[in-house]
Amino acid sequence: MIYKIRRIAMTLLFLTAMPITSQVLLSEDFESHPTGSYTTGPGGLYTIKGGQSTYITVDIEPGRGKILTIKHLSSSYMGSGGIRQPSSIMDSLWNTRTPGNDILKFELEFYGTSNGAFNAIGSITGNSSPNLIGINFQYLYLSNKRVLGSYLDDNNMPYAGNFGPNGTDSDFPRDTWIKVEMFVDYTTNNVHFYIPTLNIHTTGSFSHNQTPGHITVGAGALENSSLVKYDNIKVSALQTLPSYLGVSDFVSSKFKVFPNPVTEIVTITNSESIGIEQIEVFDISGKIVKSQKGNNENEMQVDISDFTSAMYLLHIQTKEGTAVKKVVKK
Repeated sequence: MIYKIRRIAMTLLFLTAMPITSQVLLSEDFESHPTGSYTTGPGGLYTIKGGQSTYITVDIEPGRGKILTIKHLSSSYMGSGGIRQPSSIMDSLWNTRTPGNDILKFELEFYGTSNGAFNAIGSITGNSSPNLIGINFQYLYLSNKRVLGSYLDDNNMPYAGNFGPNGTDSDFPRDTWIKVEMFVDYTTNNVHFYIPTLNIHTTGSFSHNQTPGHITVGAGALENSSLVKYDNIKVSALQTLPSYLGVSDFVSSKFKVFPNPVTEIVTITNSESIGIEQIEVFDISGKIVKSQKGNNENEMQVDISDFTSAMYLLHIQTKEGTAVKKVVKK
């Protein structure tokens, strides 16, 4: 199968800041809900269920706050559930956006456990089409462990592609939060999928004039003890794409980091006299954990001895562009 989603950059960081010209159209972080069964939320988000044993609740997660939980408690059949917006509400919000904010951004945070199968989906439909843009996390044991992106393509047809190398299946971590950002850029007719935890930035093109219709976030193929979680669902209208989508693979290829894995001090260097202006260190959730100014030297050292053992992303700012390198703290 030929996939029209092409990989254009990897190993990117997540920055929480958005352009001043951004406009939030809908935001659901579940903090305004009481714990227990989910009721209608912002933008008319209501529950959808397939099977009486699917439970959709608002729960408190230590260190995070309130989240949406979808679980299945039956061994007799598989279930499905989630939250959905009535048709045309998002289309109406989009049509009243600030003039010039012509980039649609859809973001969410997802968590899937390793205790049972699931097929988790977050999507925005078009105003008269099945799927404007969406993300799909599949964990169906030996048959499918993959992440797929889907969007309406150049031929005005729904198109889906795996995020693995050359369109192959791509596994993803369970029992951890994964942030996803999706963009429909009506100024360039491009879509972007950005998943910093998985080091993914892919893009595709389209030629349609479909506008957003409604949101669906949920999970199917749930079985006994399956459980998925969602948090921080947001739709925004932007005037420009975030700067972190422009990270340069070319500049990244010029830098080396060592030792890797590292215990205390990591050295960042290049042999082409590219001056380093600043290094920022991000954990896999996209949170900045350290920032160190440079003086345009071509080599810097960063002390990460007090970090916990994990993978981190080094964001290396230079006049020639931004480079991102992985480092593993032992």
